Amino acid sequence: MSSQSDTENRGSIGDRVRQARKSAGLSQADLAKRIGVSQPAIATWESGVHDPRRVVMAKLADALSISHEWLTAGSRSRSEADPQPAAAYLRRPIRHVPVISFDSAATFADEPNADPHQVAEDYISVTASASLLFALFVDDAAVDLAFPKGTLVVIDYGDRWPADGNFCLAAVDGAPIVRRLRRDPSCLEASSMGGTFPSIEIDESVEIIGCVRLSIRFH
Repeated sequence: MSSQSDTENRGSIGDRVRQARKSAGLSQADLAKRIGVSQPAIATWESGVHDPRRVVMAKLADALSISHEWLTAGSRSRSEADPQPAAAYLRRPIRHVPVISFDSAATFADEPNADPHQVAEDYISVTASASLLFALFVDDAAVDLAFPKGTLVVIDYGDRWPADGNFCLAAVDGAPIVRRLRRDPSCLEASSMGGTFPSIEIDESVEIIGCVRLSIRFH
């Protein structure tokens, strides 16, 4: 609890997260692993772009050995304190996201720091808080209920820890596929309009490449 006395009257929630993390001797990556989020998420909170959700606040307090009350006493980030309903959305930066092929996406299973701009076939502009993004077109009957043929999905490859029920891009024996992730039991699940597709157990042959952040249909 030493970080509280150092910053009792200081700043934002992000300031408090950063101070407590440093006092605990943790890197952003260390803290991210403890609470099950990505390192960029920690960076976003500490920079004041967005605040952690309420359920994450409790995890942060436990991981950093600080009181929940002290952590939440900080001021809200500007975007989340703004009373205008669209304020947080309008303040998100516009990202020019490279559109790549599935073959190129396979590279990210073994090389998470690969640059998708080097293999971009096109670009699409989106608003997003995440910065490590690429997009690809999905044409897979196993997920046509969620993503009909020709849907463009945007992948956050900085976040390799999708929540239960979220869609992700994974490499199975080196071949990238989009599936819904389940935690209990740990598997990749299809989302099909008609076909029967078996779930894929997550083992050493499976590598999560990133989380699906949004999808865009073209007509």
